[in-house]
Amino acid sequence: MKLSNFCLCILLSGSITFAEEIKITGGLENQSHVVVTLNLKTPVKNPEAAIGAKAIPAQATADGKSVVVLIDKIPAKETVTIHIVEGKTPPREVFVWKDPEGEKPVLEFAGKKVLEYVRPTYDKEATPPKQPLRTNPTTKVYHHLYAEDGTTRLTNGADGKFSHHRGIFYGFNRINYEGATGVDVWHCNSGESQQHVKTLTYEAGPLYGTHTVEIAWNGKDGKPFAREIRQLTVYQCPKGRLVEFQSTLSTPLEKVRLDGDPQHAGFHFRSHVLVEEKTENETYFLRPHGKGEKGKEENWANAKSPASTINRPWTAMSFVIADKRYTTVYIDHASNPKEARQSERKYGRVGTYFEYDLTKDKPLKVQYRLWVQEGEVTSEQCDDLYRSFNLPTKP
Repeated sequence: MKLSNFCLCILLSGSITFAEEIKITGGLENQSHVVVTLNLKTPVKNPEAAIGAKAIPAQATADGKSVVVLIDKIPAKETVTIHIVEGKTPPREVFVWKDPEGEKPVLEFAGKKVLEYVRPTYDKEATPPKQPLRTNPTTKVYHHLYAEDGTTRLTNGADGKFSHHRGIFYGFNRINYEGATGVDVWHCNSGESQQHVKTLTYEAGPLYGTHTVEIAWNGKDGKPFAREIRQLTVYQCPKGRLVEFQSTLSTPLEKVRLDGDPQHAGFHFRSHVLVEEKTENETYFLRPHGKGEKGKEENWANAKSPASTINRPWTAMSFVIADKRYTTVYIDHASNPKEARQSERKYGRVGTYFEYDLTKDKPLKVQYRLWVQEGEVTSEQCDDLYRSFNLPTKP
């Protein structure tokens, strides 16, 4: 049985079948939005799951041999029983990929936009006149996320003063390898780029939509020095979106030094340009050590920076778009490289970065989650989300 980024104690009286009752015991503290993948002996096409009389979201994987379920909340130490059966009718509201292998892949749920993969063909001449090269809209790939209304885009494109920060994005701005120095796949000022190569897989159903893509990281000479396999998954949850980002970066070279600074390296979420232009002083950050003032930031700067800017389990950024407040909770995973150095920007960006020596024998694997909802969150909610992603095996 595979537990998707979450460790649970599974108590079974026999082998798992699609009609069995499966008892799951939570950890020592509360967890919320718990994603569990159950491997089955009997493949299913249309699973239905319930805890007691309450239905819970469920989706079969592409081969039908596993079922993914989402449990809204598991109180500390509580045991719940999941019933899984083959449904008689397909669910009405589902995720659907539009143009999944084309130039404009879009993930929808119940006919509303959820996720958009921006994967332009690189054109080094596409920089607007009299603008810095970093404004070129074709230099890199990223993802847009939409609010639950399907029309409000929460993330930024190649817009505004800080157009080099785009959507849900991953990269580094200080990369050295084999005589090449200062390679920067964040600003892409000297011919660097991240280019879509191909779509490897995609799935969609009532609980989640996901796709996996191959991306070339190209240096100043336009040639690839690393290959990334990037997967994004969005889960349909009550009152919000749960987004999971997974990446494996590999290289054929002896060594690629990945480095940067908090603002231009690592995994980041950048909100819509309207935050930058109109409401940045309404942005605040909720941190494990407390709620910050509106318009105030905390960032790692050097070795003397406060401990609160290093290795945070989570950071919540609350921002306003078109008179409506949204919050993104950025959730780290304990397995990611450390130290993780904090980045906050009141114009609507949150993320962390680290240093890493990538070799042909040591790929870089990372995983993060984002919880995005309308309104505000509490520290308790953020703690629950972190534990769901990181909780160790129950003793």
